[in-house]
Amino acid sequence: MIKKGVVVGAVLILIAILPYVYVQSRLHSHNWEPLTAPIMPPADQDITSAEFEADLNGTYVVSLTFAPTNVALEECLVGDRLFKDDCASLGNGLDLDWSVISRNSSGERPIIDRKLYVPGAFGGAGVVATTLGTFDAHEGDHYKILLHVRNIAPELRVASPKISVEAGRIYWEEWVIFAQLSLMFAVVFGAGGVLVIWWSMSGQRNT
Repeated sequence: MIKKGVVVGAVLILIAILPYVYVQSRLHSHNWEPLTAPIMPPADQDITSAEFEADLNGTYVVSLTFAPTNVALEECLVGDRLFKDDCASLGNGLDLDWSVISRNSSGERPIIDRKLYVPGAFGGAGVVATTLGTFDAHEGDHYKILLHVRNIAPELRVASPKISVEAGRIYWEEWVIFAQLSLMFAVVFGAGGVLVIWWSMSGQRNT
């Protein structure tokens, strides 16, 4: 009886763990944010990011982030002005063009060439973030981002600006959800397996 109970409990624990291990392996199978680097943008000069490799075919998002030293002001300066009366007296705090350079076996070429920054998408967790735009990448190709900054407000310049490139949410968001669900599944079934083993062992001691 004890052997059967231990086997059943072990099987339940294995069933609990396998989905979680699989989801974690998928989450770590890609570099979802291949570039995040501090920048110190000078006026009227080009900034070239470090080169990075795309490890999936699909859309990547290019963003600038700023430390939230004065969130309301920084949001206004990057162009997030909807329903914000405090922004009316402030000028444009960020004026730049951005480019994406691709490199593969065929050579190096721009796939986005000096595109004007137009405020449109904002967000970020623990940062003030603004999206420059997106580009389509090919697995194995290398890329770098070029910025030509015409103007940046002093408040943004001192807010530890960073440039980041991450895979579109459509590629990783569902795996984050699956990770949470698989963890709950593992806890429930794993606890059930432990209880079966404990019940079998305690029952054997009482006989």
